Amino acid sequence: MTHPKSFLDRIGQNSVAASAVEFALLAPLFFALLFGAIQIGIYMQNYNALRSLAADASRFAAVEYQKNHPMSSTALEDNILSFGTKAPYFLNESRLEVHLTEVTPSTVSGAREFTLDLSYNLPSIAGGIAIDAFEITLSRPVFVLKV
Repeated sequence: MTHPKSFLDRIGQNSVAASAVEFALLAPLFFALLFGAIQIGIYMQNYNALRSLAADASRFAAVEYQKNHPMSSTALEDNILSFGTKAPYFLNESRLEVHLTEVTPSTVSGAREFTLDLSYNLPSIAGGIAIDAFEITLSRPVFVLKV
């Protein structure tokens, strides 16, 4: 007389079922690592874009002032914001904040000194997970000739 095999015995002998169970156990970990690596790549790209934008904005302000085209702080902020949304930066305008404040007195004689403050709220690809938004902030001095 043969005894009927239990359900667990049948699954243990079926390699397809065992593979499905192993995948079900390991898939969440694998996908979490994959999405985490992608998220870190996005964060690094945004950080590098913000740093490059700050350097290019400082250069732009200095050149415009040297050409005797002084701009107001608001006009410079608008230009910097428009630069950040285009190539090569491709930052999202709704996440980017630009503030330019004049420092008086300037630490360099014969020059006006500004402080450029940039902040960017990093996007998250894990929409269903309740992770607080990360923000990158960057501050840089900008020196231009007095006009």
